[in-house]
Parts: sequence; structure tokens; C-alpha cells
Amino acid sequence: MNQDLIQTFIEETEENLQVVEESLLDLEQAPADQELIDLVFRAMHSIKGGAGLVGFEEIGELAHYLENILEEIRQAANPKLPDDIFNLLFAGIDLIRQMIEDNDLTAKSVGRELTELKKAIKHYQLVTQEGSSDEQTIQQQTGQKYYKINLKFRETIFETGTDPLMLVLELEEVGTILASYLNREQVDDLFHLNPHLLLMNWTIFLESEQSLDKIEDIFIFVKEDNQIVIEEISEELEQWFSGGEETEKLLRKEEFISNVDLDQVLAKQEQIGESLFLQSKTTKEETGQADKQVRNLHKQKRTETIRVATDKLEGILNDIAELLIAQSRVKELATGIVGLDRSLQSEIVNSFQEVDKLIRRVQEEVMSASMIPIGDTFTRLKRMVRDIAAEKEKDVKLVISGEDTELDRKIIEQLADPLKHLVRNAVDHGVERPEQREKLGKPPTGTIELDAYHQEGSIIIEIVDDGRGIDKEAVLAKAKEKGMIEQESQLDDSEIYNLLFKPGFSTAQEVTDISGRGVGLDVVMSNIKDIRGNVEVFSEKNQGTKIKIKLPLTLAIIDGMIVRVGGERVVIPLNSIVEFIDASKQQIKQVEGKGLIVSIREQYIPCMALNELLQLEGSFNNLKEEPTGVLIILKDDQKQIAVQIDEVIGQEQVVIKNVKENMGQAEGIAGATILGDGNVALILDVPTLFKLAKRLKVG
Repeated sequence: MNQDLIQTFIEETEENLQVVEESLLDLEQAPADQELIDLVFRAMHSIKGGAGLVGFEEIGELAHYLENILEEIRQAANPKLPDDIFNLLFAGIDLIRQMIEDNDLTAKSVGRELTELKKAIKHYQLVTQEGSSDEQTIQQQTGQKYYKINLKFRETIFETGTDPLMLVLELEEVGTILASYLNREQVDDLFHLNPHLLLMNWTIFLESEQSLDKIEDIFIFVKEDNQIVIEEISEELEQWFSGGEETEKLLRKEEFISNVDLDQVLAKQEQIGESLFLQSKTTKEETGQADKQVRNLHKQKRTETIRVATDKLEGILNDIAELLIAQSRVKELATGIVGLDRSLQSEIVNSFQEVDKLIRRVQEEVMSASMIPIGDTFTRLKRMVRDIAAEKEKDVKLVISGEDTELDRKIIEQLADPLKHLVRNAVDHGVERPEQREKLGKPPTGTIELDAYHQEGSIIIEIVDDGRGIDKEAVLAKAKEKGMIEQESQLDDSEIYNLLFKPGFSTAQEVTDISGRGVGLDVVMSNIKDIRGNVEVFSEKNQGTKIKIKLPLTLAIIDGMIVRVGGERVVIPLNSIVEFIDASKQQIKQVEGKGLIVSIREQYIPCMALNELLQLEGSFNNLKEEPTGVLIILKDDQKQIAVQIDEVIGQEQVVIKNVKENMGQAEGIAGATILGDGNVALILDVPTLFKLAKRLKVG
């Protein structure tokens, strides 16, 4: 089997499983939503078809079993969906996903689970058919229907990976093909034949108990781009199958029947007619006609897309990063040349500006291609919330917003586990049981909100619950008991909440499968710091908790301001800078127990020398007595701090290099970059710089 074809099947199946899972979660809340039912059915049908195309029979068979349940739901006049249906469907998609993730496409390691699930589905269908109401079962079709199906696929259909013969074979699953006629008039001779083009058309006559909708569903994914015409001819059987003048007249109107083959077709039609009862066995369904058109009302616009491996995009970004470093080096050399020949200055500056524009444009386009919406990551948590809430006997609603917010793919990949743990904690520790909530005057259903939005060049993600909140006194007492802080320590709210992210810290009374082992939140913090993120916690007892995660847009390249501190050059992210101020013209004062402050436009801002804050080598300026150099006002949300540096060198786009492996998790440092002269400069991590300043009693 072609490996590219298998990989395409795996990718498409993962996408379809996501659609099924998300739609089922929505369907639990709106069981009569026909659009959702159709969406789930189409996605499962696609999985079944794809599995058949690549020969993975076990996946295809399981998808077929699940599709049967979905068909039952679709055909019900007024579906009432018990939990059993959803449990079976979720178990099925979990099993397919496990086979995909474990690369066990022939189900060798999950044979027992697969057998048990199929038994459970059969048992459910048997019980439903024997004992449930008409609203819960498929409306049984009586008698046969007859269809004429004209299939004219576009010539380039093979390029999409679709095999028209597989679609024709699917017709045999819903009925009996009475006749199949092939029009070959457009096919070139052998010497001019193009095997990549499909130049043949079919006319098929089908006998089936199924409705027109069921037949149309087979071609639902190709109907938009191809000429697919399906007609029920139950009322006109005699004309179509008599083999006489009426049949000939009808066939001549069909472009799909070759004139060369017309006599043979007439003879075969007559033969079929002799074996049929030439009367209509059933009348067309009189109900449910409005539902047939639902799928046509919500067709998505087609876009020109192509799949690109993420490692190729990463390779391009790495090359752009190296190009930026090389460009910085050339700039450095050009400066020397300009110094020798002033006549070249204007030309060189203009040339570099053009190169800067081009590099930035290419970088932004590639970064845009590698960024994806966070919505998929959010919606995957719906299933987890559902399952944990059921296990803990809680009623929890997950509300999602900002799902279109885009992040670098690498950031989203590393963010998935921390988000999962934080949401799981909110369900397990945060939201109370319904009876507890009612005693507190709350609605029995708890709410967890997930939101993502842009803020000043960063991405903010918030996890908010309306549960019991964090007991600050209990956290503080546990930290003292464990020896994490001194007994006489006095901490503010943010410092207390930060204790939750220390290794081994837990206030859980019992260890469960969900949480309470004293591990997890420290890993959450570590993972978020790895992607240069920052975590803040806000909580009120019995009211709820908000966890705010601040992340960079990308991990690769930033706009920075290069400054000199003593003998070192440091890069400060541009979006963290408010303004530059001449330090020598400012009055800097000492506040008892708080450190230095500077008054700027009647606003008092904490102040400190950057080399002292980062413990860099170099002379320490006496800011209080003789302030020199430049004060840079930095911001982090609503907070501000003034840091003193010796000189502003200039703005530049810099490539971020990870230093964690060599330096560990250095507070205040986001990474490093290589400058044009080949030297290394540290890049500041402004949010943790604020925490460092607070610990050093600045402000």
C-alpha cells in the first residue's frame, strides 16, 4: 500500500474523528438538531469510505457499525437520544483513534475491545428494534424502489484520491444493481490515452428499499464538483424497462448512453423488465421532506488548500532565522565600509531597508502558514469535561470563546497538556456537586469558561470556573507544614497562589485517578515557561477561580530593542517597552521597605538598575544620588517598572535561541540571540522580571 495514501487516510481520519466527537458533544445538548446529526453521519461515512479505499477492514467495519447507529438517529421522526447511544459512539471513536495513534490499523492489539464493542452495538440495536417507540427506531420501508443514477465525474477526479468504482460498489450495499452501462465515446485510442484522466460516464439502474436520501448520501462528498443525477423511477418502470419505443426515446435523451451500444441496452432493459413486477411497490415518503434539504443549506465554501508537512515550514523558518543573523553580520560589516566611503551610505541604507521588508514579509507569511486556531485544542477538552463530570457526579458546562485565535503550532502542541490539567483540576477540585452548589445559592450546573484573545502582541488564555475557589489559608498552612516557607512568612495573594505550582504541593484530601497526587501543577508551570509563557491566578473563596496564561505569538523571532548594560548587550522585547527617559533628569527617591521609585507625570513607578536586577557584571550606578544613562519603562498588563540601562543601541529583529539546556530556567531570561558581530545577547523575559523585582522588594 502506498505510504502517502495511508498517511493521507490517517490525517483525514483524525480530522473526521474530531468532527464526530465535537458534534456529538453538541448533539447531547441539542438532540433534535438535524444539521449536527447529518454532520456526524457524513464524517463517519467518510471514515468508512477511506478505510475501504486503503484496505483497513477493521476500521471500516467498526465505522460501518457506528454509521448504522447514526442512520437510526437520522431516520427517527423525533429522536430521543439516551446516554447509551452516546457512550457507544464515543467508545467507537476512541477505539478508532487508538488504532490510528498506535499505528495498529489492523486492530491486532485491540481485537478483544473491538469484539466487545460490536457485540454491545448489536445488543443495543436488537433491544431498540424490539422494545422502543417509533420515535427511536428507523421508520421501516416497505417494498422496493427503483432509481436511475447518472454519474459523470470530472476528468481530474483521480487527483483528489477518489476512486469512482468504490462509490459504485457502495451502491451494492444499499440495494441490487439491475444494470450498469458505460459510455466510452470520449476515451482516446491507446496511443493518445491519458491514464490520469477519467473520460467515462455511467448510467446505473438500482433496486433498493432505501430512500432517495440514503442513495444520495453515498455521493455526498463528490456531488458538488461532479454531475451526479439520481432519480426515482418507481412510477415509470414500464417505460424504462419495456425495451420498446418509449424506452428507446428515454435512453436517447440520456447523454450517458452510447449510440453504439443502444441496441444492446434496449435488449437488456427488456430482459430486466420481464423479471420485474411492473408496478410501483411503494409510494414516496410523505414525511421528512424538509429534512432532506438541510445539508444543502450549510455547504462550506471551497478553498484552494494544499497539505504541507510542518517540518518543511519549520525548516523555512529556521532558514529565515539564519538569514537574519547573516544579515546582521553584513550590516555590521557595511557600517565599516560606510565609515570609509560616505558616498555609499545612502545606497547601502536603502538597500538594507528593501531587504528588511522582504525578509519580514516572507517571515510573516511563513509564520502565518504555521499558525493554527486554538479552537481544536479547546474543543478536545469538551469530551474530558463530560467524562470527568459524569464520574464525579457533577453537572458541568464548558463554555468556549476565542476559538479562532491563532498561535504558533509548536506553542499549541506544548500547551495542550497544561490546559488539559488545568481544566481537569477545575472540574475535579473547583466545581462543586449540584447539592453543594444549591446550598451555596448557586445554580446546580457549574460553568467552566475557556477564552483566548490577543493583548498587546501576546496571546492570553483564561480558564475560569464558578466553583469553590482557592482556600488561601489552607494553601498557606500546607506550605508551612511542608517546610516550603518559613512559619512567620507573610505572603500576598499572588505569592500564595504561586505555591500551588511548587513541586509536590497538594491540598487534596484523597488521591484519585483524576488529581490529588501532589504532582501536575509544577509540570504545568514548567511547560508554560518552556514556551516563554507566564501564569497568574485570581480566586475568591466560594466564588470561583481564574487562571490567566500569557504567551508569545511565536517562539522563533521577535522585534527587540538592543541596549547596553555595563559591558553586556541585552535585548528587550519591543511590545514590553512603554517609553525611554533620560535618567539624569529624573528625581529618584527611596521608599522605606519598598526600594526606589521615580515620579513620572505624577505617577510613581518602582525603579532599579537592570544590571543589579539580573546580577550582571559591570558598574552599579547610584540611582538615588547620581542617576545616569536611560530609564526604560516596561509594562506587564497594568503593572510598570523603570529599569536603568547605560545606552540604547537600536531596534532589530532577533532570532530567539533556547538557553534552558545550558543555563537551566534562568529567571528574567527568555533566551539568547546572536548579534551581527557574532556575540551573544540575552533576551529579557519581562513578566518574570517583574516577579524577580518584587522578590527583591522593588516597588
